[in-house]
Amino acid sequence: MVGKPENFRGLWATQEALVAELVEWAEINSGSDHPAGVAAMAGVISDSFGRSLPGRGRMCPVDGWRGLDGSERRVGAAYHHVCRPEAPVRLFFSGHLDTVYGVNDSFQHCSDFGDGRLHGPGVADMKGGLLIMKEALRLFESAGDRSRVGWEVLITADEEIGSGGSRRLIEEVARRCHVGFVFESALPDGALVRRRSGAGSFRATVRGRAAHTGRDFAQGRNAIVALADFVGRLHALNASVAGLIVNAGAIRGGGALNIVPHHAEADFNVRLASEDLVPVMEAAFTEARTAVEASMEGIRIELTGALTRPPKVETPEIEALHTAFGQCARRLGLEVPGWRDTGGGSDGNFLAACGLPHLDGVGARGGAIHSPDEFIIKESLSERILLMAAFLEEMEAGRDGLAFLSPFSASV
Repeated sequence: MVGKPENFRGLWATQEALVAELVEWAEINSGSDHPAGVAAMAGVISDSFGRSLPGRGRMCPVDGWRGLDGSERRVGAAYHHVCRPEAPVRLFFSGHLDTVYGVNDSFQHCSDFGDGRLHGPGVADMKGGLLIMKEALRLFESAGDRSRVGWEVLITADEEIGSGGSRRLIEEVARRCHVGFVFESALPDGALVRRRSGAGSFRATVRGRAAHTGRDFAQGRNAIVALADFVGRLHALNASVAGLIVNAGAIRGGGALNIVPHHAEADFNVRLASEDLVPVMEAAFTEARTAVEASMEGIRIELTGALTRPPKVETPEIEALHTAFGQCARRLGLEVPGWRDTGGGSDGNFLAACGLPHLDGVGARGGAIHSPDEFIIKESLSERILLMAAFLEEMEAGRDGLAFLSPFSASV
């Protein structure tokens, strides 16, 4: 680790303190569907950010939304912290406190095996990123006059389930700001995210005709058989359409074995590398439904669902931000972060759709997310805190290529 810049001397938290705080956060179960745990984690975040940072923080209610089954879903409130909203330059710091690990998941505690990595639920995705966000802002705010720069932090509780409730809040903040940062985990080698696939969830509901298996089998129309045909046709798209992923993630149907099943349903997760694939996907779903219905008289298939995250692509402004971020890392003697595409979605998809230049994946270096092997590289906490604080300082000063943003040009 390089020496700390003079501006930050005496303000640095030790790695031991950072890891201890992260362990405390990670061992609070905040699975998206665990309201009590989400509320507990939100309380910790509110207290920690409120004590550490200037400005004002508050919990904001989020919208309800309809799930695939048509029922209304609601999650915990989002934490929103605002500092100097009147400043000429405004930055957006985006994060989420929910994880994929439910309250009954076996992965609930952190482990340190002495290899430089900390294993734990959500340490990379993305409680480590939240810690980096808070500490980088604390350093930045403690080391000089920042009156030209205002910022907003928005930490949501439903990112892992599609951000259906918080999307409106995310977009509102994005449209008020000039630059954004998404604190999702970096890849293990420190690479940031360039493009992200779009994502959506869909349900196919098949209705057939019930009949007694022994007496009237020929009169029945087996919904499970029809659904199996439909699933197979969609799965085949993975090999035939580049940039499109269709995953059949859940399937239900049938009942008593002596009845031809009249109902079955399957849920799909879809990923698309570009907007151009949206009509391709829609046509493929329609074609598969038409083919199955034509092959089995009496079968009907209903499709519900929608794309929940638009594909995220890079722009010249995002590319310039990444270049400047790398130059800042080089000046600090840190490894220059690479830049790669990923099929995973994030709230960065929404920032991109709003036209907000941003960096995505500025959290801790880590890996094996969404699994019981999730980890972060511990030294990346201090690395990314230092890099982000230094980059914010350079942005505030309008250094190098950062003046491509007109608000910064006007302020320097």
